[in-house]
Amino acid sequence: MILDKDEIAKNEIISEAQKLFQQYGLKKTTMDEIASACGKAKSTLYYYFKSKEDVFDAVINLELITLRQIVKNKVSLQKSMLDKISTYIVEFHKEVIRRANLYRIIKQNYFAEIAAKKYFSKMIEFEKSYIIRIIEDGYDLGEYNMVERSDIEWVAEMTLVSFYGLVEYSIEKDGFLDEEKMLKAVKILAPRIFC
Repeated sequence: MILDKDEIAKNEIISEAQKLFQQYGLKKTTMDEIASACGKAKSTLYYYFKSKEDVFDAVINLELITLRQIVKNKVSLQKSMLDKISTYIVEFHKEVIRRANLYRIIKQNYFAEIAAKKYFSKMIEFEKSYIIRIIEDGYDLGEYNMVERSDIEWVAEMTLVSFYGLVEYSIEKDGFLDEEKMLKAVKILAPRIFC
């Protein structure tokens, strides 16, 4: 796909803003700093984005898409529904931990409560749809029949939110995910939920 001049400029702004937000946070990063990092005039930023918060929204959207693609690539290598769900949980959490600074920014910036709910809800909906597809495929193949098909959406949401709690704990504690403990948790819990 060939990007036009506007798409290239917008992507460059998002990329540079992403680095600044990770380093300094939303509150301390200014549009002047983003413009300087891009080598563009501040008016150019305002041509593409209404505010710093709009730039931040674009960064978060890029992070969600990137996270999904990385995780999806790992999940696609698995054969069974249980292996796909287990891989999803571990890889999703590893990628979220890699983005721990952005998560902290969402929670700690000056519009933290509103933003945290907004971004959390967006991420949950984004990921829930993917888990639903994995479970529905397993259901259709006869690998999962513990619930009615109409309950799959609820099971997907509870699975995501439950395991998300482990990530939140890891980020709040020290920003480190003990992968060995996560693998043990998945090996113990996933078969109980999905077999």
